[in-house]
Amino acid sequence: MKVKQLLTRTTGALGVTAGLLFAGSPLMAQVKIGDNPNTVNSSSILELESATKGLRLPRVELQSLSNPAPLAAHVLGMHVYNTTDNATLQAGEYYNDGTSWIALSSDIAFTYIDGINAPTGSCAAKTIYTDTLEASGTYGQQWRCINGSWVDYVSPTKTPFYAGTTTRDAGGNRSGLISRSGNVLLRRADNQGSTTLVQGGMVRLYRNASVAPAVGASIDFARNTANPALFRVGLRNDLNDSQGALAFQTNLAGTTSTRMLIGLNGQVGINTTNPLRVFHVNGKALFSNNNNDGALYFNGTADQDGILLDWDDNAKEAQIAVQTDGPNLALTKKAAPAGSVFVVFRANGDDLGQIRYNGTQTVYAVTSDSRLKENVKQTHYSIEDLMKIGVVDYNYKNNAAKTRTTGFIAQDLFKIFPDAVSKGGDDVKTNPWMVDYGKLTPLLVKAIQDQQKKIESLEAQLSEMNALKAEVASIKAMLGNAEQQKSGATTSK
Repeated sequence: MKVKQLLTRTTGALGVTAGLLFAGSPLMAQVKIGDNPNTVNSSSILELESATKGLRLPRVELQSLSNPAPLAAHVLGMHVYNTTDNATLQAGEYYNDGTSWIALSSDIAFTYIDGINAPTGSCAAKTIYTDTLEASGTYGQQWRCINGSWVDYVSPTKTPFYAGTTTRDAGGNRSGLISRSGNVLLRRADNQGSTTLVQGGMVRLYRNASVAPAVGASIDFARNTANPALFRVGLRNDLNDSQGALAFQTNLAGTTSTRMLIGLNGQVGINTTNPLRVFHVNGKALFSNNNNDGALYFNGTADQDGILLDWDDNAKEAQIAVQTDGPNLALTKKAAPAGSVFVVFRANGDDLGQIRYNGTQTVYAVTSDSRLKENVKQTHYSIEDLMKIGVVDYNYKNNAAKTRTTGFIAQDLFKIFPDAVSKGGDDVKTNPWMVDYGKLTPLLVKAIQDQQKKIESLEAQLSEMNALKAEVASIKAMLGNAEQQKSGATTSK
């Protein structure tokens, strides 16, 4: 055994000696230690290679980041492994930038805990405590446990940021802007919540429902530390029939109220936590002028303009009231028999149009009585033979400006397409003939379909013509070839 050890040591000594001799030669200014000593990378002055061993740096006890000790002076590029563990130093690799010691990324796993005010009592090693109480005088400060006691924590490197999603410090406290090419992630120690600043201008908030079943990721707005959540915008998992919603909340006198929310399916609720429609307001709505309360809109005695959406709980009637110097609008009916008129549009006492109920559906009709029109003539916008309906230009007799418009004569349209006409009575002012322009849509669609059939027929004929042209061209080509062959045969004779 001793002989084998001696041989091994002798061989190692000879290898080192040979390496030093080669290093001294101007032709071999490279050294390699370890496996495959004869294979050296052309760019290396010193190369280490081993599948089972590593490089162990000198182990020193640094005093502080600014003190070169135990070295005699700061030396640019010096690299050591520090064994001191205190408030400003931790065990790990350090290099010297010529003026101070800089810690390399550390793999030390700390336990991070949050608390209220400064920490007290004993503590466990590798623990960092953060004061998270906004009203505290030490809010945001951190302490580290050293030898069972809390001491002020000072980052041993140049930044409190982590590298990626690891716990390795990325280095550097700098004033001014901080930028990076990737995302910035602030997360809970248990990975149940995080805030991510995403490159490209996004902020992503995440809070696991198992940590907070009701209140998800949120942003708080406050004017003082006494009420840090005076206004809150955030995810509420328990609202909108437990489907979740983005909620806008206020916190007054310690009581949180949901003022508005947006559900996952697009529901918008105001003053309700469970919108029953796409847009649901739980309460009466008022659009007013000069901040009046709209109480007198329904009897027409208010001096201001405004719109009120209201209802009578006893009568179970919903109403819309418009208070203005012009026409008022109030839609309210307990029953609607056939012929019930909901809206009448009038000018100078003449009916211009109505919205009525005919017993099965709502009818939108515009006045089109020939007795109310003058200067009637065929319009220049007509399309010949498109339909047998006269399109005319006219103005209403009660229009002092004689404003021209284009449309139909109800009596004429009735002869061709009666479904779009509401027949009137003897009194042209109160019961004129009317036209429902919307009901002309099926007739127009039918006209387009007829045109399409004609187009398809013409396309089929064109296709046949093209086929005949191709056949004729083929025959001509064959005749031409035959004539050419005949001519060639004659020449050869």
